[in-house]
Amino acid sequence: MKFTSSWIVTDDGRRPVAMVAARALRKRLDAVWRELPAAGARGNRDAESVHRLRVATRRAIAALDAFHDLLPEKQLAWFTKQLRRIRRSAGEARDLDVLTDRLTDDAGCPGGRARRRLVAMLAKQREVSRQPIRAQHERLLERDWLDRVEELMAEVSAGRRELTFADYARRRFRPLMRRFFAVADRRLRDADEIHALRIEGKKLRYALEIFATVFPARVRARCYDSLERLQETLGDFTDHAAAADRFRRLADDKASAANRELLQRLRLDEERRADEARKVFAKWWNADRRRALRRHFERTLGKASA
Repeated sequence: MKFTSSWIVTDDGRRPVAMVAARALRKRLDAVWRELPAAGARGNRDAESVHRLRVATRRAIAALDAFHDLLPEKQLAWFTKQLRRIRRSAGEARDLDVLTDRLTDDAGCPGGRARRRLVAMLAKQREVSRQPIRAQHERLLERDWLDRVEELMAEVSAGRRELTFADYARRRFRPLMRRFFAVADRRLRDADEIHALRIEGKKLRYALEIFATVFPARVRARCYDSLERLQETLGDFTDHAAAADRFRRLADDKASAANRELLQRLRLDEERRADEARKVFAKWWNADRRRALRRHFERTLGKASA
């Protein structure tokens, strides 16, 4: 995926950071509120709506983290808590969307009648999985989300105006970059460590969108593409690993006795695919690639500070 400017709120690093922070936060919080009712709608079988909601929450959390020292502590804590609740409420729905769509579309998947029976069962679970998303929307309506956003914008906009966005961006991006490489440079021994790297990669990619003005267009596009490729490659692994785990749990459920043989075959197939995806990633994410990505970031930040 090529770097897009749709999430950049200014290319002028001389603007006051308070002004840029308010614009960036509003854009991301508005995206969450726009996606929330659509993702939880009854009868909605559009898997992308739930995916968009989860991505929107991650972008908004990344913005809160990026500008955390400019935000009132109580409001920062409240919005972070609500966004994490929204993301968690959509987790089951997202997993079921991915799994159901794969079983429906993948002609190579073993099955037949038993497979169609399983898809029908998952489709029912998929509809139920939207309920927690609806509950979050209703709860946040009662908690005056929109008014709270306006209050936050007023607080942020009235904040520090002597500090330029470029100076702030360079200062804040460094620790975010170091946090990513602290995970990226580890030996990835199990699924949890691989998942942790994927999450840190997302956080750094969203931070790069926020602080894009620090980086020349060519550099930020190259770094963004590397982080996007990392996410996609690791996404293949985590999706297959999650599917294998769900098939294992379904096979152990007494209610799934009629589908047990199929579920066991599906679990083995997903475990095989997860292992293949892990090997592809390990081959691509080598020491040279990690060093090159770090060098692009550090050289740009170093020049900007000189």
